Amino acid sequence: MDTSDLRDLRQTTLHVPERLLFDIVWGGWDFSWVHAGQASLDLLPTPNPKIWQIRSEASCSGFFQSFYSVQDTVSSFIDVRGIYPLRFQKVLNEGSYHTRLLADYDQQKHLLRTQDTTLSIDPFTQDVLSAFYYVRTQPLAVGKSFELAAVSGKKKYVLQVLCLREETVTVPAGSYPCIVLQPVLKEDGLFKAKGKLWIWVTEDARHLPVKMQSDIPVGSIKAELVSMDNSISH
Repeated sequence: MDTSDLRDLRQTTLHVPERLLFDIVWGGWDFSWVHAGQASLDLLPTPNPKIWQIRSEASCSGFFQSFYSVQDTVSSFIDVRGIYPLRFQKVLNEGSYHTRLLADYDQQKHLLRTQDTTLSIDPFTQDVLSAFYYVRTQPLAVGKSFELAAVSGKKKYVLQVLCLREETVTVPAGSYPCIVLQPVLKEDGLFKAKGKLWIWVTEDARHLPVKMQSDIPVGSIKAELVSMDNSISH
């Protein structure tokens, strides 16, 4: 599908390849933070120069692996110029819960097709991964906010992104001056854990995510940047 005439952000934030590695830690209340697993975010070229792949992988380790195994892989194939999704793939294996989803985004006809349904969507509707990378391309400043249309599974919603404050955060990869973002859902869909989500992105032009934290029913869970690699193969 040729989508080259739909939108060109002329962005200079994102470059391939990019690999971000995170530690996942869990804690809160009266107990210390505990290492729970690892996650990666990759931005990769594909054989088609007009398309990039975003790939997220997450797994738990140690104590958590013994009673609740997690092995998730999620991919979004996006238009290079417009940073909107063309295809979304999700394979989740979390304890006894297993699911697969394949969705194709027809951005010209404003349709989303999954294995068993077709939805009408707004122009440039995002998935959970492409939304995150699209946000990185936007001018971020404290006090600003913007909205985007998105789909999680088969449910449509509107995501509002708030730029809350400046804050220097220290993670295993180092210390970074950041802007703290808060995605706010106008409908249920993304981030089903009860509570709020905060994302720390660097103030520089890359807007690298260095920390993410969410309240959950049993404490909080956060992801902290461990390393970044721009020389990965795919």
